[in-house]
Amino acid sequence: MKFNVWTLLFQITNFVVLLVILRRILYRPVREIMEKRRGAIEREVQDAERTKGEAQALKDKYEAEMNGLKDQKARMLEAVQDEVSEERKRLIDKAREDADKIIAREKALVNAEKRTFEAEMKDKVLDSVSMFSSNLLRDIADEALHEAVFRKFLAGLEQCMPEIASAAGKEETLSLDLSSAYPLHDDDVERVKDAVLSRIGKKAVVSATLEPALIAGVRMKAGDRVIDSSVAGQIQALKERLKETS
Repeated sequence: MKFNVWTLLFQITNFVVLLVILRRILYRPVREIMEKRRGAIEREVQDAERTKGEAQALKDKYEAEMNGLKDQKARMLEAVQDEVSEERKRLIDKAREDADKIIAREKALVNAEKRTFEAEMKDKVLDSVSMFSSNLLRDIADEALHEAVFRKFLAGLEQCMPEIASAAGKEETLSLDLSSAYPLHDDDVERVKDAVLSRIGKKAVVSATLEPALIAGVRMKAGDRVIDSSVAGQIQALKERLKETS
């Protein structure tokens, strides 16, 4: 077979022309399509990356919010526990305070009732002792005891003169009510008058009354002043003093 150069050149030329035609007709549109496709793919990749970034940001934000909620929940629980503890402590303190007040009130009531009971018992005992003493002295009292008590009254009359003078005021004559457990003798009444006249310089008008309940001795009244030296009066005075002592 003989090699023909012209045939080779013709074939090469046809091949080149074919390449040019293919390049113009097929390669450029295919390349443009591929470029567009690559651009679309890159945009999709970018969109995917952006979406992935946004999703990650949303995830991070969600996790941050969840962590914040957890922290807030923990703080709220701690605050609630603190409030519950404070309220519990306040209620316990209030209950203890109320209990102390109730106990103190009950103690005060018990003490008051105790004091009242003791005072009542003391009064009853003193009344009983006073009555017993009065009955006993009434049984053993006689005119001799009365005379002795009356002499003691006369001896202490000088100490009572300031009261008698105050009761007399500016009156020239002093009225005296003299109660006696036994009848008074005339000289006894005169001795009282003389004592008043010599001490305060006033005449005395004495109204004598018999009062056996006095047991022995006398009780003298000048105005609103009362000088009781009778045995019954002394027993009553002693009973009142004992009542006043605790």
